[in-house]
Amino acid sequence: MRKNRWMMTALLALTTVALGACGNNANSGNTSSPSSTPDSSAAATSSAPTSEQPQDVTIRLGLVGGGMTPLLSQIGINDGSFEKAGIHIEKQSFSSGADMVQALVGGSLDIALGSYEHVLRQQQNGLGVKAYGEIFNGVGYSLIVKKDSKYQTLADLKGTKLAVTKVGSLSDTGLREALKEANIDPDKDVQIINGGSGATMLAAIESGNVAGGMVSEPTVSQMLATGNYRILYDPTYDFAGIVVMAKTDWVNKNKEAMQRFLKVNADINDRVQKDPASAVDAMLKEFNQIPKQVMETAVKNQLAKVPAGLKVTEEGAQKVQKTQLEQGILKKEIPFDQAVDLSLLP
Repeated sequence: MRKNRWMMTALLALTTVALGACGNNANSGNTSSPSSTPDSSAAATSSAPTSEQPQDVTIRLGLVGGGMTPLLSQIGINDGSFEKAGIHIEKQSFSSGADMVQALVGGSLDIALGSYEHVLRQQQNGLGVKAYGEIFNGVGYSLIVKKDSKYQTLADLKGTKLAVTKVGSLSDTGLREALKEANIDPDKDVQIINGGSGATMLAAIESGNVAGGMVSEPTVSQMLATGNYRILYDPTYDFAGIVVMAKTDWVNKNKEAMQRFLKVNADINDRVQKDPASAVDAMLKEFNQIPKQVMETAVKNQLAKVPAGLKVTEEGAQKVQKTQLEQGILKKEIPFDQAVDLSLLP
């Protein structure tokens, strides 16, 4: 009982963490937390490598804060891997994928880590944004219910109220796809509400106000560790959840910088897949309220969804596109090779 009380206290500490919807939370506003690079306005510039070592570059990197889907890059920022490769990362954290992509298109970011849907939307708008790799293949959210809940399958949820971080976000998209698989109409057979994240989502589930809620790591592992919750549904289908996106004109001028950025992520993946525990200390710099053993579990869960070779799969890209077409956001299909360029991967 004492352990459970401690774990619940730790869970409530997550109120300070806005668990991002893989770049798709519709909340407005953003916060910047630049790295130690002194000149925060500098962009990466292409430079011919010397015979011994490429020149240092600066990359202004955007990501949605609060979750672990950008795991590989988070590790690289916190364990010095990018610095060792001569890349100075100026990290900007956003509470909304829409805000992040607006910053990318506006020129205040060089690279953004977010859902493939943003690439599709910018392509539809005639803007040159492409995906150059992928570091997380999945929705990034699991449907959590209380351990003693009567709900055992998705089919049992008909007629219930369910929570997502925000209606229209990636957590909402993931839940709707899951319900459709169970032949439940998400617009008629259930009520989907905004549940927020962290302690607000926890309270909604714990109070019984909702039958279940969509939660991301590391909160999933934190909740399960209390013994009071369980996963009812964890999406396993291919879904281009976190891609490395950039404007094509920036990449054309900075190919070597993009290649180096992708290689660092690939090298980190190779290393931590063999030894997940080696990434724990770096990730605790992002989530210092998470117990070490819980963080290791969360790291392992995230690593399982890093795609082979950091490649965007056509199946995963098509799944994202299908959801956007069904929601009426996309007016027509966008060819895979128009929106994806994997030529710079190591």
